[in-house]
Formats: sequence, structure tokens, C-alpha cells
Amino acid sequence: MSRVLLIITLICHLSLVVCHSALAVNGVGSDPSLDLFSARQLGLGGLTVNFADDAGGVFANPAGLAELEFPQLTTSSRRLTLGETQYLLAGWALPTAWGTFGLGYSAAGAGGSLPTMLDPGTGRVIQDPSREAGSFSNSVIAFSYARTVPAPVKLAVGGNLKLFNQSLSGAGAADRGSGFGLDLGCTCQALPWLTAAAGLKNLIGGSVRWSGSEDTLGSAYRLGVAATILGGSREAFRTYPQKLTAGLEFDLPGGVLAANNSLLYHLGCEYFPLKNIALRAGLNQETAGTGLALGLGLVNGGFRFDYAFVQRPGLPGDNPHYFSLSYIGERVLTCEPKLKLKSAHLKFLFPYDRLITDKDIIPVRAEAWGDRVVDQKRIWTVTAVSATFDVVNQIVTEPLASVALGDKKLDQEGTIETTHSLKLGWNDVRLTAFTSPEIFAGRTYESKLGSAEARVLRIVPFTDTPMNYWAIEPIALMGVLGLVNGYPDNSFRPEKGITRAELVTLLVKSLALPQETLDSYASVEAFKDVPLHHWAAKYIACADAQKYVTGYPDGRFAPNKVLSRAEGATIMARYAKLAPAGGTKSFVDLKDGFWAAEFINAARQAGLLKYLEGKDFKPDNPFTRAEACEVLYRVPAVQSKVDQYWESGLISAGR
Repeated sequence: MSRVLLIITLICHLSLVVCHSALAVNGVGSDPSLDLFSARQLGLGGLTVNFADDAGGVFANPAGLAELEFPQLTTSSRRLTLGETQYLLAGWALPTAWGTFGLGYSAAGAGGSLPTMLDPGTGRVIQDPSREAGSFSNSVIAFSYARTVPAPVKLAVGGNLKLFNQSLSGAGAADRGSGFGLDLGCTCQALPWLTAAAGLKNLIGGSVRWSGSEDTLGSAYRLGVAATILGGSREAFRTYPQKLTAGLEFDLPGGVLAANNSLLYHLGCEYFPLKNIALRAGLNQETAGTGLALGLGLVNGGFRFDYAFVQRPGLPGDNPHYFSLSYIGERVLTCEPKLKLKSAHLKFLFPYDRLITDKDIIPVRAEAWGDRVVDQKRIWTVTAVSATFDVVNQIVTEPLASVALGDKKLDQEGTIETTHSLKLGWNDVRLTAFTSPEIFAGRTYESKLGSAEARVLRIVPFTDTPMNYWAIEPIALMGVLGLVNGYPDNSFRPEKGITRAELVTLLVKSLALPQETLDSYASVEAFKDVPLHHWAAKYIACADAQKYVTGYPDGRFAPNKVLSRAEGATIMARYAKLAPAGGTKSFVDLKDGFWAAEFINAARQAGLLKYLEGKDFKPDNPFTRAEACEVLYRVPAVQSKVDQYWESGLISAGR
């Protein structure tokens, strides 16, 4: 009973320190880390979760430690309520390659408090002279860890493991209690200038076990946002030499900080009229009322001194002046710009490279501006710890001296929109520009040429292969390279099955053999049904010699026979010199042991059958002229010829 009376007496003092303390099931418990008597945060109206970017973030919001660049330390000490109650806060944080580690200590205690009793005559609370004065100490040590995590937005998470230690003495009673709690926090940079944060205190644990009972400490939940309204970087809503940041945070109902199940708010702003001076103001709502907060911060030599004047209705008779001292490190940026080079940024948005079109005039959209690449030396200094430097490239845009599309000079830059005429066949659409000459630091930088190009092929398509036909690209390029021809009526008949004679002719033409070599096969009668006067005789004889095709056992070639898809894929695999490939079937509709399965597997693995991805193979379907062009287009040897054409506009050395 004496222990309970002593706690009730001392809690009258501590409740003024931790204004939102709660009665536990078996006793009274308080967490001194929930109320942060840090002058910076108090001057901001009690903002914590979004303004935890120093060592005070160990208790305010451990996720705020993730972005620290230097080791930091912060301390705050107060005597409250007529000097009977003492409060101490200390935080230390160390950023490393594995995240930021922190250590915090927070304590509140009351000493020399006289016990009280009810006067039997008046019913009033009076001093109890029969009992000695009592003392109560309440401290917490926090071990923190925070780091950024991969996410679509900039996200940091952190946590605290807190160890509680409480003791009481006097009034004929003495006891000691201990326990643990877990805090979690996160910050999310939703926009470059807007940050959201959350802090969950005593999410797990949060109790103190005494020798004969247990005190629960409860939990506290806070959400908030902060906006960098003005600033000199891209992370500000509006660019301005001076920095202004504002925040709004809420204590959610149900936690210790939201006593009486009410929603409490904290509103504040921080303004830097000069680099080393911060002015702060805010409104701090507590259960007992809302108080005005004003603050001042001074930074020098890596140290920050903070002062706050805070009206706290929950602390009657308290001196409203608060002071904190923090080591935040110092970063001195020494700029020694040096012009490294000047260049032109040129990029086609349309046409894209290797465009095929049937238009004689095409729209042109492009980007064109000048770049100045400047070397900047940055010196980083951590007061009393170390100094280092690095050199970074800064790219600054500037106007160009001139821009031309082909031989036409343009009066546009930045985003260019114009038109360009095309000749039939291969076109090199070229954008050129010159940078402006400049004298920098006594050195002359002459104009420099920059260029960008887009190769465009203008064709007259066959009447039955419009520009949106699925195989228009391989058909167009096989035609340009002279490998396939249309019919006299300017049709291509892409869905017509290709014959054995037509396919081997296509393959032999793609070899680009010397004419005398090809003519040497004109006198070779390879198959009895392909006489020497047959239009494809020399091509069939050459293909037979190259082992691309074979005849039938009776000595026939059957030149007019339309190939099946299985036969076409087999011939193409042999032409590409692909080794037969076993293993899992490439297509589900192929039967086990199918005669051409190994060649079909090889063709698919080599990327020759991309047009059939996600479809059945249908081996008995006719192998069409369009399919033959598509598969041949994917063969590496033919792709090399296609690349050569796009690069130079030449089909061969002589064409």
C-alpha cells in the first residue's frame, strides 16, 4: 500500500513532465521518450516525425536518421515544476554504408517530494509529516537503426528497441522495474518537395515489470506531412534563395499522446533568412489546450544551438524557455567551376532510326540545345572529424549558334517541329548544329559540330502488302536487297504458299555469290525433273551442293511442290547452319517423334520463328511467301546484310 501511495504522490509531479501519462492496469507507467523537450521541435509546435533529420530522430522518428551524412549528437536538459522534476534527452547517430545506427537516452525524475494525506477534519490534501520524502526515476535507452529501401518513391524505415528502467524510494517503500518497447517509423518522399511520415511508439512491449506488479505504458501514433515551400534546390516547390519548410502532424486517438480519445494537431514552419539562422513558429495542441511556440536556431562550426519559447497549458507554473545543443556536422561547399567542354544535344523524336514509310514528306520532331559541361570541386568538411573532396560534372543547357536539317537552316531550337522530303529508297535524315564560341577563364572554346541521324527507307509497297501488313518490314527489305520479286501486276501474294524452287532461289540469292560461280551451276543437272532450261535450275543445283535441300529417293526434286511449314522451317534451319536441337518440344501441337521436330526446335531457339510466339506451329500449313521473308530476315547472315544496308545505303560494294 505504501508503494502505491508513493507512486500517486510522485506522479503528480511527473504528470506535468509527461503530460499525457496514463494509468495502467496494475499501476502508473510513463515513457519519458514520448514527450521530447528538444528546443527545435518545440519551436515548431511539437512537430517530430517529419523533422527528425538530426540525432533527435532517435526518439522522434528513427526513419529520419536514414538520410544523415555525418555523425550527429543532440542534448537537452530541463528542470520543471519548481525545480523538483528533472528531464534529460540525449541522442547520437552514426551513418554507415549499412544504414544509420543510433543510441538515445531519455530520463525524467522527481526527487524530494513530500507525501500527502487527507485532513480528517477538512477533507483537504495536506502534507503527511509522518512519512519521509520520496523520489522516482524513470529512464529509457533506445537502440536505433534506419535505412532507405528500394521503392518507386523515396522511402526510409527505422525502428527503436527501448529498454526501460524505473525506480522509487522513500515513504517506507522501495522498488525497481524494467521492461522493453519497440518503436517503428517511416518517411516517404511522395514528391520532390513533399514528405509524409508516420511514427508508432511502443507498438510492441511497452510495459514495466516491478517485483509484484506490472505497469503498462501504452502506445502513441502520429502521422504528418511536411512541404519544402521555398528553397534553392529542385526539391523545393518554388525556387528561392531562402528556405521555408512547413509541417502538419496529428496524434491519432487511442494512443498515449491522444488522451481522452481526441485528435490533437501540431502545426509549424521553419524559415532560414540566412544560411546559418533559422526562425521557427508553430501551434502545439495538447490535451490541456493549445499553446503558441516560437523558436530560433543558430548554426556555427558544425554545432546548432536551439531556443524555443513555448506556452504549455499542461505545465502550470513552468518556465516556458527551452534550450538544446546539437552537433550536426558541417558541410562546406567550395565551388571552383571549370569549363570542361561544350557539346550539342541533338535527338530525333520522329522519325525514329530505320523507319520504313511510303510517304514522300514526313514530319520531323527533334530536340536541339547546347550543353556546357563544367567540372565543380566540392569540399566536404566534418568539424573535428575529417575533410574530403570530390569533383562532379555539372551540365548546363545553353542556346546553340545554329541548327540545320539536311541543308535547310532552322530558326528553331529546344523542341523542333518541321517537315522533310524523302527520295525513293534510302535516306539519311541528318540534324546538325554548332555550339557558340566562348572565352572562359582565359581559354577560348571554339564552335563545335554536333549531329544526329535517322535512316529512313521510302518504298512503293506492293498492292497487297500495305504499310500495316504484319510482315511489311522483311518483305520490303528482302525486295530492296533484290532477294524477292513481285509479280507483273505489282502484287506480292504474301499468303501464297512458296514452292521448293522459289525458296531455294531465295536462299541462294541471299548468298550474293559471284555471277561466274552461280553460272557454273547452269550446266549441272542435279535432279531428273529439273531440266537445264528450268528457270531455277542453277539455283536448285547450287542449293543441292550446299546441302540446303535434298531430293526424293527416286531422284526427283519436285520444284513446283508447295512447302509445308515443317519443310520450310527445316530448310531454313539447314541454311542457317543450325545443329538439330532435341529436348522439350517448341510447340505443343507437334507430335512426339515428329520428323522435323529437332530442326523446328533449333529454328525457334535461334529466334527465326518469332512470328509464331504464343501460337501453334501447324506443321502441315503451307509455308507462305510472307513467312519465308520473315524467317530469312531473322537469319544472322541476312541480318548482317540488312545492317550494312541501313548503315550505308549500299546493297553490296557495287550497288
